[in-house]
Amino acid sequence: MPLARFAFACLAMALSAAAAASSDPLVLTHDGLHIAVDRATGRWTARWPSGAEVSQASFGAEIDGKGWVMTTPQLQEKRTFSESLGAGEELRHVWRQGAVRIEREIRLYAGGGRMTVSGRVVNEGAIPVRVGTVHLVQAEQWRIGSTERAPAALSGSNLSQTAVLPAAPGAVSPGIEQAYSGSGVISFFNRDPDAALTLGYVRADGASPDLAARYITGRGGVELRATSRYLDRELPAGATLELNRLSLDGAGTAFVQLESLGDALALAAPRPARTGPIALWCSWYAHRLEVSEDKVLANAAVAARHFGPLGFSVMQVDHGWQRRDITGDWTANERFPHGLKWLANQLRERHGLKLGLWISPTDVASTSELYARHPEWMLKGEDGKAKVNWRWYWKPNPDCYQLDVSQPAAYEHVASMFRSLVAEDVSYFKIDFISGQAKEIFFPADPTVTRGWGEFRRAMEAVRAGAGDAWVRYCQGPPLLSVGLADGAYGGDDTADAGQPGMFRVLKDNARILATSFWLNQRAYQREVCDMSMRMQASVEEARVRGAIMALAGASISWSDELTYLPASRIRMMQQCLPAGAPAMRPVDLFERVVPSLWHLKPTTAVEQWDVVGVFNFDEQPAVRSVRFDRLGLDLQAEYAVFEFWQEKYLGTVRGGLDLELPPESSRILSIRRITGRPQLIGTDMHVFQGYHELKAMQWDESTLRLSGRYERMPGLSQRAYFLIPTGYSPKFEFPLSPGSARLTHVQGNLWMQEVDFVNRAVSWALPFEKAPPAPVKKEPNAP
Repeated sequence: MPLARFAFACLAMALSAAAAASSDPLVLTHDGLHIAVDRATGRWTARWPSGAEVSQASFGAEIDGKGWVMTTPQLQEKRTFSESLGAGEELRHVWRQGAVRIEREIRLYAGGGRMTVSGRVVNEGAIPVRVGTVHLVQAEQWRIGSTERAPAALSGSNLSQTAVLPAAPGAVSPGIEQAYSGSGVISFFNRDPDAALTLGYVRADGASPDLAARYITGRGGVELRATSRYLDRELPAGATLELNRLSLDGAGTAFVQLESLGDALALAAPRPARTGPIALWCSWYAHRLEVSEDKVLANAAVAARHFGPLGFSVMQVDHGWQRRDITGDWTANERFPHGLKWLANQLRERHGLKLGLWISPTDVASTSELYARHPEWMLKGEDGKAKVNWRWYWKPNPDCYQLDVSQPAAYEHVASMFRSLVAEDVSYFKIDFISGQAKEIFFPADPTVTRGWGEFRRAMEAVRAGAGDAWVRYCQGPPLLSVGLADGAYGGDDTADAGQPGMFRVLKDNARILATSFWLNQRAYQREVCDMSMRMQASVEEARVRGAIMALAGASISWSDELTYLPASRIRMMQQCLPAGAPAMRPVDLFERVVPSLWHLKPTTAVEQWDVVGVFNFDEQPAVRSVRFDRLGLDLQAEYAVFEFWQEKYLGTVRGGLDLELPPESSRILSIRRITGRPQLIGTDMHVFQGYHELKAMQWDESTLRLSGRYERMPGLSQRAYFLIPTGYSPKFEFPLSPGSARLTHVQGNLWMQEVDFVNRAVSWALPFEKAPPAPVKKEPNAP
């Protein structure tokens, strides 16, 4: 060792020993967040001004099968940092176990209430070592708010889903234990008083991001764990393993913390996040395995005519286009005799649309040519033999394996396959059955790739390497792996054929996932839902729910029906959900119901700002839903005009809030606009957001008493807008009627309707008004 480096090492060890001997903790503090680390044990405690607290948190790791709880660090230092999430101060601790150096970093960010815990494992020896479970956080105590009842929690589950555990209603006896577990995130919420604590991984490249906690009423949190399972992954000599990074945030509301976590996922990702919805058609519920190029083109003609001018862009051919209807051999079958490039060209030239494909790139049928040529590319079991993943659901039901993309040749095969499909002008991919990669029963050929999680990430990287800038949507894509690699991803079951008896439950479950993952959408990636059938077998209420959960969640709009047979009423309902794209949604009752039922959006345009609330009843019985204006951030003393979209019904001028009685399995969509005291638009039948997409300009001229504006919509549509004309004003009609008259139809009371025929895309309008004389005072008989 050079003399200068030796002297520096000796000085560092001396400073470390002196620090350990000191009884004063190492401290980081900013904006009220206080972090103190015990010099002797390395344990830390964090306290937020909200009262949230995590206490006595240790750090540990398993190396070569032996677990270590890190105690006295050999090196402790405080320094500044700057990275993608921001800048601030960090505490760095170093431990050594033989030839392995283990580091932990605790970072406190300037602004907000976030801290992160991460680190790395460095093999400084001459032989490989195996890394098992790393315990980023093992806390003995935690708390938020009162300890009388266990807090409600939102958590990640099943790789790609999210769920809420509501707080127990009513009084709870002391000593009741509540266990929590999650993948990627757990957000705790206590209403007594309002306080929240959110733990979420912002990076998890190499191992599963597991979280768990226990809480005992009357005592508080008694355990909090953040672990990453590397499953004895090999770390070669001289190599460094960057550990997962965990964020802890106890500042602000749970909504703010979760949305901040979604932003952090995008900022911390190694690739830029890909966001933005699209609108498409999927062949699955329309044709299943009978899909053909003729049927695709027939549906494309309908889609282009009715949806094209509303932002619709992709015809996605689902399972059934590939050879022998199995996985592994991804070339077009006999139902597509002209090939994919020809079909893409026909879609573009005839209808201005793009071609998309369903594909299962890592699933390989035992009867496929790929398996016959390269059985060695399959993932293996512990015995070293290719291991069957599942049996293909569709005839001829072959056994199916998963490709081992830790092998360079198999990785290149996946990337090359996508490059070939892109060369055939495929611009959208729906990725299915790739989640088999996540199974930890499979052993990659490369021992430096973590079983399950690491193999899954490797497969997604291969897809993106080949797909380039094509739009990639994952079925069951984990958020932490999807950010930067996926354009869109969804969790949950297929939404099933509309009107299928007993299957409304799948809509309810998908609504739960969409509502509880609101914080990911248009931040980490585009949060999606499975393709939606709207066919005639569904009741009007079911069809409304299908359209509402997709549009209000801000998901891509994906229809899946035989469009040539749909009646005009269903086509119209589908048009009312287009274009795709929405302002951010928050489920107001997030921690109160397993399936949140009040979805709040605040559309803001250059024209105006208003509120939209999707009100749902996912149950089999009628239900009352209460919409309280203070929970929407509205002025409790002000009056608001409330208009319901589906029924085109004015619910009146409301102060404070309102109760709605909903039929079973139904939805209502409210537009809530503050009363201005002059003629104003309060709703439309054009789009479920009632102005966000279609209202491009609107202004009131007090000097002429004229309200004017401009709508933009698809040519050929006949639509309606609704106006509230307060007492003291009336529409101005010239007699005989002339173009200068108000083109309004009286509905009832102060409600008037404007009928708009879109001959062209844009329609400009002007409505003249006049001051109405006050209503005469009715005198009592014999009054003077």
